Amino acid sequence: MRLVLDVEKCIGCRSCTLACSAKHQGVFNPRKAHLRVIDYYSEQGRKIELKTCKLFSCLKCVEACPVDAIGSNGKWLVINKETCTSCGACVDACPEGVVFFGRDGVAAVPDFCGGKPYCVEWCPHEAIRLEEAGS
Repeated sequence: MRLVLDVEKCIGCRSCTLACSAKHQGVFNPRKAHLRVIDYYSEQGRKIELKTCKLFSCLKCVEACPVDAIGSNGKWLVINKETCTSCGACVDACPEGVVFFGRDGVAAVPDFCGGKPYCVEWCPHEAIRLEEAGS
């Protein structure tokens, strides 16, 4: 699975990040979301990018975990909360910045809301969608 952003529809409101953080962490805090919307201007004009988990093409968080607390259920990442030592290796290893410490003090990894992401549901412009990998 992967999240895809339609930059023609996205206005940069970041409702998707607020929905994600509210669903998973109980707070409206874009830093506690499993995706990032980067909105900036370049010489070519306005640019919008989506930073999210690349899942099986990356796995840097899985490789970095010294206690093998991060794994997969075949569709997205899962964390074993009993095994996680909160060392932060996965947080540091994530190139997209979407792994962080959750409100329970252990690493929070993207799970795409079990296949029904709130970020997709709450986007007022239908600019973000979930696709099967390889689509």
